[in-house]
Amino acid sequence: MLASTSKRATFAVVAGALSTLLLIPIAAADKPPTEWDGLQQTKSKRVQLLYVRPGATLQGYKLVRLEPLQVEFDKNWDPNSSRHGAARLTADDFAKMKKNLATIFHEQCGKDLAKGGYKLSTQAGDDVLDVTPIVVDLYVAAPDKMTPGRSYTYVADPGRMTLVAELRDSDTNQVIARAIDKRAATGWGGQFQISSSVSNRAAAEQIISRWCGALRDALDDANGK
Repeated sequence: MLASTSKRATFAVVAGALSTLLLIPIAAADKPPTEWDGLQQTKSKRVQLLYVRPGATLQGYKLVRLEPLQVEFDKNWDPNSSRHGAARLTADDFAKMKKNLATIFHEQCGKDLAKGGYKLSTQAGDDVLDVTPIVVDLYVAAPDKMTPGRSYTYVADPGRMTLVAELRDSDTNQVIARAIDKRAATGWGGQFQISSSVSNRAAAEQIISRWCGALRDALDDANGK
């Protein structure tokens, strides 16, 4: 695994740059920066913003070392504003939301990458790509209070869930690319919410599958598949 100091540095760099980038709506007339820490903005059919190191390629990567998904809630989300007493969400409830989404992300990405013949790895290597995913603005509608014996998943709220993914060479730790993308699952009511419904998990898997499918397709293109 990457050293803990390297992980913290990665998250700090990405979070710091996002504080500027996220001020610019992706669909707005104002253009986002064309350069990010030496990475150049590149047109992409798969994600809304893509920054690539000049001359870098995904050719030769067959394994993916996927860091646990980091999740941050939307800064304007305040589910306790209208809750009182035992109905108020606790720090443990918020932590469970993040953990559950991270678990779904890891499981679904493993499935989608496997469709292209790519496996998840826990070790570095010359054919191993490191991927650090971060959800920066999760907004959950009408969350239920966590109670024993219930499981909770999510459905999508359009425009309220943004993924930032950083791709690095696992041997050199050099950043190859960063991507920023907003996604919304379709046909699930247009909201993120916590529920025990099987359909809600399907919606979460759908939105995550789009992201991980984009990575698989990019690897396929680079490797001539």
